[in-house]
Amino acid sequence: MKKTFYLCSLLLSLYGPQLAAQNAGTPDPYLAQAFDGIWQMERNATHMLTEQVHTHVVDDTFRQEPQHKNAPVYLRESGDTGAIEYRKKRYPVGDTPWGGLPHLDPDTMRLLDITMEQTNYLVLSGLGEGIFSTTNWKQYRFLHVLDVGRGRGIVNYYPLFADAGLGEQVLGRLPGSNYLNYARLVPTDWNFERQATRYEILLYELGRNGIKRVIKNDAPLSYVLQKNTNAPQWELTLTAETPVADRLDDQGHYFTAARLSREQYQNLYGKKSR
Repeated sequence: MKKTFYLCSLLLSLYGPQLAAQNAGTPDPYLAQAFDGIWQMERNATHMLTEQVHTHVVDDTFRQEPQHKNAPVYLRESGDTGAIEYRKKRYPVGDTPWGGLPHLDPDTMRLLDITMEQTNYLVLSGLGEGIFSTTNWKQYRFLHVLDVGRGRGIVNYYPLFADAGLGEQVLGRLPGSNYLNYARLVPTDWNFERQATRYEILLYELGRNGIKRVIKNDAPLSYVLQKNTNAPQWELTLTAETPVADRLDDQGHYFTAARLSREQYQNLYGKKSR
């Protein structure tokens, strides 16, 4: 998979609406309220464990350690090489279903615990460094999720990312689910202020066999989240199709704003953004 540093060389040529930010990472409160309807009032017990991170160097590796007992550690090695270390095992962040993830900015890192009846999850998250540290990219947050509560020595690792400034709100539990679920937002339309006004949302299960699409009634569970034209509210609706996300995924463009020029993006969609 392509490394994150490859994106930096392309950023200079990108001036399309896909570079829009939601006010330096703060979510639109109306968007957040509508988005929360995905979880249908299901609530997991979520606790902030720490926002304090200690950085030191061991054998030419930067160790960014949240100040909490038995916490996962972010390892930053030479170049764009990074990994999560937990219980003496390493999980590389350069080889994920979404391509290589950027390094975490230690000043924005935080560690959370999400408790479910059957298990609990540790979430180490932060804004990205490099290309993802600029104003136009603060709507993204990168989430390293570890399922640690299913038995001694059993750990499952899930590298994820959040758009629209939603951060850890993209993690929740769908009714009847035995696993934590993940909602991935793919922007599809923008206004003249270059703010996203429509998203396709794809739902995933963080199961024992990795990150899998949620299937309901023999079809992938998906939503559309769209801003009202003449009001600040957003509307969440089920959808049977996610054509933009599907076409982008087929081409490996998971960070939709990162790898396509405005002209390429418009051609891919078959229409111009509003």
